[in-house]
Amino acid sequence: MRAIHTLPLAAAILLAACGGNEDTTGEGLSPEQVADEAGDLVTPRPGQYKTTVELLEFDAPGMPDSAKQQMQQVFAGGLAEGNTFCMTEEDAAKNGPEQMVKNLAESDCEVKKFNVSGNDVVAEMQCAGQGGGTNSVKMQGEMTAESSTMTMDMNQELPNVGTVNMKMRVNSNRIGECA
Repeated sequence: MRAIHTLPLAAAILLAACGGNEDTTGEGLSPEQVADEAGDLVTPRPGQYKTTVELLEFDAPGMPDSAKQQMQQVFAGGLAEGNTFCMTEEDAAKNGPEQMVKNLAESDCEVKKFNVSGNDVVAEMQCAGQGGGTNSVKMQGEMTAESSTMTMDMNQELPNVGTVNMKMRVNSNRIGECA
């Protein structure tokens, strides 16, 4: 898993919760409104970063216990250990807020809320799910030039499983110059 910074990673996770090409309700924020807020995001400092993903909660009432345990082991294993990556100045420029807004605009998701206040970010999305369900994602966290922490709550309708609820924390910290 190669990530550039927590917010683009979070956006990728949010978009992964979306599926199909179905229309949502049309009540979301416009790409321009999201871009306006995203413009206030801090620009990450180039360097070597380490990102970890921690599964805080996982509930899937319709999923067999063995599948739940397997999912929890995935998070407890490789994702929790984290990965490191080099963010160049070019990476920071091309994977920043503008790219995130472009990705959101091209998805089948509606951004219901997107607020940036200083280093704090709060977002909420609703996406058309596979098979006609609706997926919702809430994200809240803090970003600085050298670190970020995002907590995401996701509720997703999956065929043959039902509602899956996950809460995870994504941490990214600059650990030095690129190796």
